[in-house]
Amino acid sequence: MVVAAVQTDGRSRCEIAVGDLEILGGPNSPARDGIVDVDALLRRNPEVACLDDLASVDTNGRPITESVPKLLRAGMMLIATLHLTDLRSTVEGMGAMLGARPEHIVEDEFLDQVTELEIVDITPSLLDERLRRGEIVPSSEAAQARARAFRPEVLASLRELAFRLLAEHTDRRLVAYMRDRGIEAPWEVKPRVMLCVPPRPGMDDVIASTAALAARLDGKMTAVTVRDRKRSEQEMQLLGSYAALTHQADGTFVTLYEHDPASALTHYARKILATEIVVTRGRGRRGTLRRLIQLLTDVDIHVLATTHEEARAEGS
Repeated sequence: MVVAAVQTDGRSRCEIAVGDLEILGGPNSPARDGIVDVDALLRRNPEVACLDDLASVDTNGRPITESVPKLLRAGMMLIATLHLTDLRSTVEGMGAMLGARPEHIVEDEFLDQVTELEIVDITPSLLDERLRRGEIVPSSEAAQARARAFRPEVLASLRELAFRLLAEHTDRRLVAYMRDRGIEAPWEVKPRVMLCVPPRPGMDDVIASTAALAARLDGKMTAVTVRDRKRSEQEMQLLGSYAALTHQADGTFVTLYEHDPASALTHYARKILATEIVVTRGRGRRGTLRRLIQLLTDVDIHVLATTHEEARAEGS
């Protein structure tokens, strides 16, 4: 095991944590300043390499995340840390609360390369105590840190964001595992809500309520429509507006092309491993609904009553 990069800044707790572990390049190497010498690390080729900050750079000034695939291909196990405030989604979503923008930002997609994700979490009181002792930032900067990024409300938001990120990462890994092994029955870590959208008026409220359901479950909504015949101009306009509403609600809108709507919806629900399906009851769809219930016995299907606008359209 080799410490490829560590930021001790002379702080005693960090020095104790490193202990007698080998530091790449020795005591005066760039590794002591948290900078990775990628070429030297490849030459040393340890079984395990420890990187103290994935938002740091290598000795050539390039983000270390760019070299991670190369290090993995060399057969190393990488154990690394990453501060939540260096992730793109955190910077863009909470930038005003966090203060200065970090010099190097890690894209959220990078986490797809991570096989095991662990949250390092302590209580705000312990964090404040470490701040006062100068173990996180120099003592002269502690007061400013407590007034900005370490405010209780900011810490609470970051903690919630961290748990959500962990759930999403676990869900992605689970879905990949299930697809690799051909598992079709949905295993639920993070709910996946699928809404069946017919080309009829009155689906605006249904899309909004389904998006609210997905948000309550901390899940994702996918709206699906099946094109089994040529659409009229009015139907195309309706579906276009429904697609826009879905995207505004941070959902995904998908069009399937198949003559058998029930079969198409069933196959797609299996593909995305849907855990909840929302359908509306209306004229001409009873057969489709009945078959969905028969084919997807392991998925929760929510059947909504016909909307007022649909009822008026059917009555006319």
